[in-house]
Amino acid sequence: MLGHTLAQVRDDRIVAVDANTGGGSLTSKIQPETPETLTSLLSGLDRVSGYLTMRGYTTRTASGLEVVSADTDAGAEQRLADRSFFSDHRLGESMRLLDRHYKLAVIDPAAALAARLLPYADQLVLVVPASEEAPEAVAMTYEWLDGHGCAELRRRAVMVVNGVSRRSMTDVEQAESVARGRCRAIVRVPWEDDLAPGGAEVVDPGQLRAAGRRAYLALAGVVVAGFAAQTVRTSEEELASDPPGTRIGER
Repeated sequence: MLGHTLAQVRDDRIVAVDANTGGGSLTSKIQPETPETLTSLLSGLDRVSGYLTMRGYTTRTASGLEVVSADTDAGAEQRLADRSFFSDHRLGESMRLLDRHYKLAVIDPAAALAARLLPYADQLVLVVPASEEAPEAVAMTYEWLDGHGCAELRRRAVMVVNGVSRRSMTDVEQAESVARGRCRAIVRVPWEDDLAPGGAEVVDPGQLRAAGRRAYLALAGVVVAGFAAQTVRTSEEELASDPPGTRIGER
């Protein structure tokens, strides 16, 4: 939904890469235009010579979002964990390919791939369900990130509490109390029947309730603001590294 929203409001190419082999993934909520998947894209990286070639591996949705679909067969998770197939070199090449052809890329990774994608991430969007497991999930995720040298990513992360309803408010507030002060922002997303398991076969963002559309728009705004903050911070660091007396025009 973040990818759909960004595609609707920005005049840019936006791609979502579904690298999640679990049920209820983005791939299960779109009408595919192509049989190509993430695995076939990785196999054909050397043959992607331009955007038109890249477009052959994606499905363009009504929102304008392009999707690289996940593999859904029984061996998909094993292939993602296989470093002889999905080597560090191939991973780097795939990230550079996305960066070359798209302004923004939203990636939903399987567990086997998540840690290896962190060095390429500008921002993390951490999603927790509005349930009694949420506080513990938040704490464990933050501890893992800090323990693996990703404290800065954790501080700049956006936490999304998903499926919020009146019945879940106690759990929501407890999860937020764990996250507060340890991430950049917290966004609540209300429960949507169409997005729940067994909901709509193909998700149309325009059919969501007004509260849901506002929540995803707010999330998109927070994410984009994070990019702007990173740009400002980088510029400040570059200025600080200049020799004394250097003027901006001389850099």
